[in-house]
Amino acid sequence: MELEGIINEHFNELNENEKAIIEYIIKNKANCQEMTIIELAKETLTSKSSILRLTQKLGFSGYSEFKYSIRKDISKQNNVGQEYDLYSMQIKDIETTKKIFEQTELTPILKQMQEAERVFCYGTGWGQRNVLADFLRSMIAVGKYPILLKAKRELEMASKSDIKPSDLLIVVSLSGDIREVEKEMGILKLKGIPIVSITSLSNNSLASLGKHNLYFQSTPVMQGDIEIVSFLPIHLTLDSLYRKYVDYTNSLLKQ
Repeated sequence: MELEGIINEHFNELNENEKAIIEYIIKNKANCQEMTIIELAKETLTSKSSILRLTQKLGFSGYSEFKYSIRKDISKQNNVGQEYDLYSMQIKDIETTKKIFEQTELTPILKQMQEAERVFCYGTGWGQRNVLADFLRSMIAVGKYPILLKAKRELEMASKSDIKPSDLLIVVSLSGDIREVEKEMGILKLKGIPIVSITSLSNNSLASLGKHNLYFQSTPVMQGDIEIVSFLPIHLTLDSLYRKYVDYTNSLLKQ
């Protein structure tokens, strides 16, 4: 959902001071996307705690996620009516995702996967779950049998009873926005369940819950009124994780 839609959804919950802050942000988005929380508080004649409370009322994990939403909003507005070299954009996203993956310290993740009694997987949308289904098929071939939680209800049931700290949960999300399953993810975090988050490259609420984090880049493009996002970088990240896991387990056999 776009930032202004989120604001409208929560508008009646805001006090007059918070509405004044929002009015300033809407009128000065370009400047606000670069401001620190202290700078924004100074510009709006409020305090750091007031800004933080406002972002949380709007459903964000904190100021960083809120500022990312402002940037995304501006990017969408700037892209309206533009022509794209879609192929070149995709190649750039793939190259960036590959670079991010190669710069990540993977051994702790691979060790956690190898030692986990069970591996659970959850995607925050149907596209993410389709990518995970391919990952599961690959992992079965090497004797690991991940369990795909296909709906919020299954994640909810697992968070209350099934998943243990000796297991592992892999969660895939485009934006890292987990408001729909925030309660369930909070329970899992409190239970000490190790979580691997796979999200777009940003400071987001899912990544803040993860014991381990993997990132990808997929640049959204507006086609008319529809936002198009490629899932290929997510496929690349999970396929690379599978291949690194095979290499890791093979290296253990040689020791």
